[in-house]
Amino acid sequence: MINNIKLFIQGFIVGLGKIMPGVSGSVMAISFGIYEKLIASLSSIKIFKQNIKFIFILFGGIGLAILIGSNAIKYLLANYYIKTLMFMIGMMIPGIIPLIKNVKNKDINFKNILLCLSFFIGLFLLEILNFHSSSTLDEPYFHTFLSLILCGLLDAASTVIPGISGSALLMLVGYYERIITALANLLTFTDLLNSILTLIPFFIGIAIGIVLTSKLITYLFKHHRALTYMLIIVFSSFSIFALLSNTFSLITTVGETISGILFLCLGVISTKVLEKFIK
Repeated sequence: MINNIKLFIQGFIVGLGKIMPGVSGSVMAISFGIYEKLIASLSSIKIFKQNIKFIFILFGGIGLAILIGSNAIKYLLANYYIKTLMFMIGMMIPGIIPLIKNVKNKDINFKNILLCLSFFIGLFLLEILNFHSSSTLDEPYFHTFLSLILCGLLDAASTVIPGISGSALLMLVGYYERIITALANLLTFTDLLNSILTLIPFFIGIAIGIVLTSKLITYLFKHHRALTYMLIIVFSSFSIFALLSNTFSLITTVGETISGILFLCLGVISTKVLEKFIK
């Protein structure tokens, strides 16, 4: 019974990490010693059946954290938008340091650098195409449906891949607020139809993505561990700079600039404190 309560609490903390940009839920799962068991369960139907109780309790904690935490974040974004964004971006910065430690000097060769550069160019082109403009409410639902499935796939990838924040991914493509609002509205029974229409394709994407990504990441870490970490570092760094650029473009006064920088620093400090807490 005590172990089940402990697992539920661990799931709750991992769930909070899922909705806070800069905090990787998978890294928290690693810290709790449940990551490998979770990935093994998600990548094999046989192992999933063996660990069904473990999965049920863990995801119960994750789900409750997401529902409760999403309401808090919805409120903060509605009332303190710039400060909240800067705080969240600040939380992302320390997460790059442990990723860098997984790359050795011998791993930095021409082939890996070329692949990382190509990946960076792809991300840059994605940003230029302004994919996040698709998150408007008046577009055809079929287009929204496909976009939300893609968001679910991205969030699923972050669930499996250590060091990547799913919320940061959703912020980068412009769907974070929409999905957080839909999750928050479930708990308050507000605008339920729009929330359901948003979350159904999102969860479909997550379900597909977790199965595919768990198998893919197992292969990549087994055969291309260093390169995988290098690509994660490129993505994380690009996400921070892109989000900072987008957020600073919304600031109009010197006072907002100063407070934004302060909250950015507070975000960095918060992540460092949180890292010590979960160790």
